[in-house]
Amino acid sequence: MKLLRYILALFLIVVAYSMDAQVTILEDYQVSQMLRNYQSNERTESTIKGYRIQIITTPDRRKMESAKAKFKNMHPNVYMEWNHVSPYYQVSVGAYETKLDLMDFMIDIKKDFSNAIPVVSDIEKNGLIAH
Repeated sequence: MKLLRYILALFLIVVAYSMDAQVTILEDYQVSQMLRNYQSNERTESTIKGYRIQIITTPDRRKMESAKAKFKNMHPNVYMEWNHVSPYYQVSVGAYETKLDLMDFMIDIKKDFSNAIPVVSDIEKNGLIAH
């Protein structure tokens, strides 16, 4: 009796593995159209919401210029930008997709720029720093 069960089980396993299953998915037209629109928009959008590290915010332009020069001297290959949002001058560096991506660099920067904070920014997709 046990032998018959084993032979039957073996037969069922062989049959199951030899079958080719075919699955057909019927997708609603509206769902397909929404997916195409989303993919099209993703290709045309050149920027994403990402993060930079703001190393200084000051109303004093000389302090801002000094911070820029100091950072550029320490990290010559890291992207840097400055903005004037009256009455403040702001210097931001780097380009990261998530806060987690910038944390290692921010810890390093805080040694010299103690007020450094992560800020949300529009970032060119091709300018992201990969980690």
